Amino acid sequence: MEHNHGAIQKGTTAPNATVSDGTTGKKTLSKITLTTFIGLTFALVAGPYYSTLTATGWNMFLYMAIATIGFALPIALISGEFGTTFPGRGGPELWVKNTLGPKWGFVTSWLIWMSMIPAMLVVGTGFAPTVALLIGKKELVENPIYTLGVILVLVWTMTLLNLKFDMAKINGKFGIWLGFYIPVVMLFGLGLYTFIKFGFNADSILGSFEPSKLVPKSLTSGSGMYFSGVIFIFLGIEMSSVFITRLRKPSGQYAKGVIIALVLLAILSLCNAFFVANVIPKGDIQLNNTVQPLQIFAERLGLPYILVQLFCLMSIISVLTNMSTWFVSASKTMTQSALNGDFPPKLKFWKTNKFNACPSLLIVQAAAISLLSVAYAVIPGINTVFIIITNSGTVLYCLAYSLMTIGYISMRRQDKNQDHPFRVGKKGNHLAYMVSFLLLATIVFALVITFMNNSLLNLVFVVIFTGIFFMVPLFIYRNRKESWKMPSSQKETKS
Repeated sequence: MEHNHGAIQKGTTAPNATVSDGTTGKKTLSKITLTTFIGLTFALVAGPYYSTLTATGWNMFLYMAIATIGFALPIALISGEFGTTFPGRGGPELWVKNTLGPKWGFVTSWLIWMSMIPAMLVVGTGFAPTVALLIGKKELVENPIYTLGVILVLVWTMTLLNLKFDMAKINGKFGIWLGFYIPVVMLFGLGLYTFIKFGFNADSILGSFEPSKLVPKSLTSGSGMYFSGVIFIFLGIEMSSVFITRLRKPSGQYAKGVIIALVLLAILSLCNAFFVANVIPKGDIQLNNTVQPLQIFAERLGLPYILVQLFCLMSIISVLTNMSTWFVSASKTMTQSALNGDFPPKLKFWKTNKFNACPSLLIVQAAAISLLSVAYAVIPGINTVFIIITNSGTVLYCLAYSLMTIGYISMRRQDKNQDHPFRVGKKGNHLAYMVSFLLLATIVFALVITFMNNSLLNLVFVVIFTGIFFMVPLFIYRNRKESWKMPSSQKETKS
């Protein structure tokens, strides 16, 4: 999911172009085709991160099916109806605010912001090994102190740059090509060629094929610990709803477009994860090292190391591009909450600079990521820390999705025949309820199977982490004061 928000920021410049309606002089958004919508939705969540899916081995097909059908599709459908019912800015925060009230809208906004903290740390974690491999220092890839040091330098450098420059604009569209499209094509092409040339590797994560390997032997078989990382791939899919009003026929095209995009994403992810799992030795996967599979492909095929370094360079560009966008976009909902009076004005969460970034929030984000990254120095094993951080981000986001779903059920109960440009089910609430309960059931399944297969340390850390950050917004909202609300004139000139 770490790549998700960067993709949407970089990929929507052209589709968001405005055209005059020719009569009133007002600007209206141009319509997009179904093909364009599919491409935008695909780019929204796609990324070259397959380590957790790869680690599940032959179970990847079952887990991807559950994640796609039970998680991503329901979120997209619910978001589609929400997006046409409440078309203003704010996404899940706005939807929950209008269905469950302002308190839960604020909690939703907070949870999404806080889930970005571990997500950005996951992206930063992948930065360390790419730098090590770029300079030819393989021994540093799994060194926790080196990893911590690189993350701290990266986070504070990106913070300072975002305070002084419009980094998202500077990176521009080239980032998604160098950081996503080209690396994904490289992985797929080399993976396919390696598989054709050498076939199944008996010593790999996959090993030989047996039909029984497609399904876990039990809920505690081990691969379940990575399931939350699989659904992590789809975090941010709700943003596909921003394009629904741009479709010529939203009622017929939205669901079709979302399904096609998700199927394409699932196929691409499975293909690359399959080829990677077939070369990584069993028990040797480096979850933080996105370059590991290409290293192995190059060694197997006798390709020069410069190819690995080229891949590292593109991965570094991907990280810098994603984090440039995230550092600003992740805090935007908090800025709006501050303007609404949810934070004391003296914190200056309401104040933005000429690049539409809030300096106070940027520093808070950097401090939070730095504090969380200390886990690499105190918890043994980079893979262990990586899983804990991934689980923490996923749980926070799933709590936000749960509130969104409860709000959706509440909305449909109030008027089961309400008509929207896009609606789940033509009549009544049966299909809407089924989609909602499917999503909630998948979230519960994800949490149960993840923690049944993880260590007690993992469970304790994630419970404490999510517990604290779920209670904090409730405490803030309970103690908010009317004087915190910014005057309308200051909202308009908030910088």
